[in-house]
Amino acid sequence: MPRASLRDLSLLFLRIGNTTLGGGEPTIAALQRELIRRGWLTPEQFGVAFALARITPGTNMLAFSAAAGWYILGLTGALCGVLAVTIPSSLLVVWLTGICEAGAQIAWLGAVVAATIAAALGIMAAAALLLIRSQFGSGHWAIPLLIAAAAFGLRFLGLTPIEIIALAAIAGLFWRQA
Repeated sequence: MPRASLRDLSLLFLRIGNTTLGGGEPTIAALQRELIRRGWLTPEQFGVAFALARITPGTNMLAFSAAAGWYILGLTGALCGVLAVTIPSSLLVVWLTGICEAGAQIAWLGAVVAATIAAALGIMAAAALLLIRSQFGSGHWAIPLLIAAAAFGLRFLGLTPIEIIALAAIAGLFWRQA
């Protein structure tokens, strides 16, 4: 198994951890591909790191980065993995929060923030449409379309995403597909 250098490990966690969108799962999937391809982790080690990350409290991405880093370079690798995936994105969030606050005072900046939010909503809507569209070929397109419309409708009625997910879980308990 090839040995990773601290520099190479740091750069990999930095690049993937700060350019992958969608939360921990897509980031962990990208890290899985790269870490196994480079021979720094075996599939079994990845499985253990992933499982441990899923059962520990807190952010799974941080737990996975610590476990994978530990397998690769011990304590130094664990610290490197966690810091490389968190510090840049944390600084970005602090910076963006300041911009959003300044947007309330500066008209043109407020417009930029509003446009960014509109773009994010568009991306979310496009993702929902892709999920629905994947069901069109199966002949059961009306149900996913109805579910997506209901979720958007409930959100605009003021329910939080957690409340909508809870309602969907309750509905799923009673759902019987013919």
